[in-house]
Amino acid sequence: MKFSLARQRAFDQTLREPNFVLVYQMGKVGSSSIEASLEHCNIPSWHIHTFDDNEEFQMYRNTSDVACFFDWHIRAAYRLTLAHRLRILKKRDHIKIITLVRDPVATVVSRFFQDLHIQLIEGKKNNAIHGDMDATLSHLIDAFDNKLRHDYFTEWFDRELKRQFGVDVMPHLTDPTQTHWRIQEKGCDVLLMKCEAINQSADVLGAFLDQTDFSLQSSNEASNKWYSALYQRFKETYPFERLFSLYDAPIYRAVYSEDEIARFKQKWGRE
Repeated sequence: MKFSLARQRAFDQTLREPNFVLVYQMGKVGSSSIEASLEHCNIPSWHIHTFDDNEEFQMYRNTSDVACFFDWHIRAAYRLTLAHRLRILKKRDHIKIITLVRDPVATVVSRFFQDLHIQLIEGKKNNAIHGDMDATLSHLIDAFDNKLRHDYFTEWFDRELKRQFGVDVMPHLTDPTQTHWRIQEKGCDVLLMKCEAINQSADVLGAFLDQTDFSLQSSNEASNKWYSALYQRFKETYPFERLFSLYDAPIYRAVYSEDEIARFKQKWGRE
């Protein structure tokens, strides 16, 4: 990330636009189509996961491995930029925020594999990790069980939306059968959506954005990941019941109905 004062000032102006929208959620919850749709409608927006740092430093316990992928001076500049932009957003009289939630097991697994390079750093000390599928799989299962901070996912709304903007979503989540919630509090107009219902939410998004005939755009994300074979083996091998306690977290109990949680567990459970 190269710092440019002119680029920074231009983006500062974007943050001040009257129709600006902040797409603010934890990683891997399905925001890419929303971002593409905002761009298609020429609505100024910014997509961010956390205002504190690169989120990998919050998500993983092995931060020394994470640090291998971030130059310290670039990271320091990024953190200053985040703080600067947050100050601008907090000075707004009103701000629209789109945030999402997704089946937590799907979220955790997707994010872990997106960051697979981080977990292979330690594996480089063992040549078998790069030459044997079983050794690689064993290494990654250990990392999955011991390096991930599950509280990053279960406490995201308190740590981010509540702490940074004063919006507590929990009192508003009274009916888990809903697909979305609109929360207006402390100058913030927040649309919280279930990722699983995004494709049926064009009208909801259109109303929130004051856009008639709004349609969701494809994000054109590549599905053929370099780790697809390893991912398939992991899904066939890992006992996902170890993660079912995530469904007991207050945020997921409030957002998802008992039937939805039962379907999630059925999907991830070993037959």
